[in-house]
Amino acid sequence: MNRVTIRRFDVARTATVVAALYAVMMLVLGVVFFLPFALLAGMAGSRAADSAGFGAIMGAGIIGLLVFLVIGVLFYAVAGWVMTAIMCLLYNFVAGRVGGIRVEVDVEGPYPGAGYGGPGHPAGYGQPYGQPSYGQPAWPAPGSPAGPPVAPPPGWGRPGS
Repeated sequence: MNRVTIRRFDVARTATVVAALYAVMMLVLGVVFFLPFALLAGMAGSRAADSAGFGAIMGAGIIGLLVFLVIGVLFYAVAGWVMTAIMCLLYNFVAGRVGGIRVEVDVEGPYPGAGYGGPGHPAGYGQPYGQPSYGQPAWPAPGSPAGPPVAPPPGWGRPGS
């Protein structure tokens, strides 16, 4: 097990991601609930005596639902952004004084400190053309099986190799 500590969050980026998630969540829930409420609006309109009244009530109900959906999506996005920004600022303040959240993780893929062009590529995969090497890890790497990685499949590696 490797330990990772979350020391701070980028406030604007984290808040933007969470706001987008809230907006998508509200959009999905709004679409799921749109059909039943549209049918209820149609049932309410069917009690009207003439067909013109039915169409007007049905149309007003559908337009009202669409307006509610748009307002709900915008509200959830803005409220999610603001609340997440506040929580990130509070977390960064507290974590700076008492330490961050400590999480234990397992390395399931290639060792992230390996050579090639960056994290996640085991040694032996070559390096990008014209790029400096990032160095080789000490084996066995923490959380990885003993020994160097398996040779890459044919066609992988440096151009011309």
